[in-house]
Amino acid sequence: MSELTDMSSMPFGKFRGTPMQDVPADYLHWLWVNGKESDTRCPVAVYIRKNLDALAMEYKDGIW
Repeated sequence: MSELTDMSSMPFGKFRGTPMQDVPADYLHWLWVNGKESDTRCPVAVYIRKNLDALAMEYKDGIW
């Protein structure tokens, strides 16, 4: 799978098909703390890693 952009569709989960920019930061945070932080091959993990600063600003309660 190619690298995800803001306009790419979320490939799985309850927001499958939603543009990545519209997937709630708290959901991405949940994925992050439940295994994606150490995942280097998942495109969603790569997307989160590349957008950590913006996601942390959007979801300030999260521990990124």
